[in-house]
Amino acid sequence: MKLFFAIVALFAFVTVAQAETGYIVDQAKMPMRSGEGTGFKITKMLPSGMAVEVLGQSQSGYSRIRTQDGKDGWILSRYLMKTPAARDRLQAFEKELSQLAQMKQENEAAGKENRRLQNENKKLQDEIQYIRTTAANAVEVAEQNRALQEEAASAKQALFELEQQTVDIRSGAQQRWFLMGGGAIVAGIVLGLLLPFMGARRKRRWGGY
Repeated sequence: MKLFFAIVALFAFVTVAQAETGYIVDQAKMPMRSGEGTGFKITKMLPSGMAVEVLGQSQSGYSRIRTQDGKDGWILSRYLMKTPAARDRLQAFEKELSQLAQMKQENEAAGKENRRLQNENKKLQDEIQYIRTTAANAVEVAEQNRALQEEAASAKQALFELEQQTVDIRSGAQQRWFLMGGGAIVAGIVLGLLLPFMGARRKRRWGGY
């Protein structure tokens, strides 16, 4: 009978033990004492994950430490870890991820800015090339205009000389026509004066025969 109740109690204990799961909090604080042992005064409660300087270890399972504010004390060696707490590592990892995400955003922004600057640079280069081409064309056009102006001046001078020659030719022709006309008039007058004289002389010559 006693064995039966013992077996029943054992099964009940196992059932209760399997019914709940417990977790130890990561933010527990550990006591730092003034000496090696629980009989010494607690001088400070150290939070989990706090970095301390380990000055030495004793055979009693305690380690002498120094906090960041310069206080010395003793703590159980099993409370010390060689790596930061999981919570602190997680925070550091999350911080690193956040920094990486920020760096990625900054790189993307820098890439967009770089592409924008490249486009602006290409536009400026195109404008400079256009200005150079326009300037070269302007110089060429100016040279052509100057050459055309010189040709126009030469043609104008040649036209003026041709007109002057035409005027001279016309003046010479008029003078020749005037002289020819005057000569014809004089010749007519002379003939008019000589013809009667010549006619009378012939009469006298014919009368003498």
